[in-house]
Amino acid sequence: MMKKLVAPCVSLLISAAPAAAWAQAAPEAAPAPEAAPAADAPKPAPAPYSLPWMMRGVVPGNVVRLDTVFAFSKPRTTVPVLLFGSYKILPNLAAIVRLGVIHNRAEDPKVGSGTAFVNPAIGVMYGLPLGKSVKTSFFAATTIPVGMGGGDTPNASARSANLPSGIFARASMDNALFQINYLTPMVGADIAYIASGFTVQAEVTLLELIRVRGAAVDKDAARTNLTAGLHAGYFPIPQLSIGTELRYQYWIEHDTIEKGPDPSAVDHWTLGFGPRAHFKIGEKMWLRPGVSLTMGLDLPTGFSAGGQEYKIVQVDVPFAF
Repeated sequence: MMKKLVAPCVSLLISAAPAAAWAQAAPEAAPAPEAAPAADAPKPAPAPYSLPWMMRGVVPGNVVRLDTVFAFSKPRTTVPVLLFGSYKILPNLAAIVRLGVIHNRAEDPKVGSGTAFVNPAIGVMYGLPLGKSVKTSFFAATTIPVGMGGGDTPNASARSANLPSGIFARASMDNALFQINYLTPMVGADIAYIASGFTVQAEVTLLELIRVRGAAVDKDAARTNLTAGLHAGYFPIPQLSIGTELRYQYWIEHDTIEKGPDPSAVDHWTLGFGPRAHFKIGEKMWLRPGVSLTMGLDLPTGFSAGGQEYKIVQVDVPFAF
């Protein structure tokens, strides 16, 4: 009887042993795989930037900019047309070029009307962000003294279009382009605060003019010029900014300007203001046309063009891509 009871028990234990051993050796259940990380949230759009009028933009980029000025006074009407191109060759470094032509209609029959090319300029701009809201940039360039109306026996109407008409029509912020007998290396810096729809930008540029031709008409072998500006802009809506710009220019080193017919041309202040539209026309393309009005604040006789102040209307059409 005992044998009959023991045999089935032994058989049951033997059959159960592999299952018990498997149960002890079986690994713990693998944890459920973690959920795949959610896609990165889109980066917030940068704060809108109010582009200056006659100062430089603070951010290097791919830009083509057609900048036309209509400067009106009683004795003359002056229209400089400048084309600016900028292309990024490194993330923070852009090569730049400026070309221009100017037309001047004068009432003086001895001078008459004239159209002339201005000195082209080539250079680079390097941008250096200083945090989320502060941007800086550094600028170095030189003009190429091939503008029309240069040399010892210049064409009078071409020279008059550049000097002094072009200088005052551009509020003396682009002196090097119109100093047609001078090679002009220049360096400058900008800093801007951009946040919450506001832009505040300051700029300074130092220009060293070196005469390379025209000693018979331009007596200074060298001149040093300083220009500076302060721009403030605000976006009431994303598609529109209102900007104003205070500018100053000063001839630091010179021999003849102060002794010439217009001593007040040594330095003066101008103020420009106006609206600018901002149209996004592609993923990375923007069109930012604007119109500004500039006036002289201290009214030097040169800027006033013989006692009648220039009224300067600027039509600026930058395209960024």
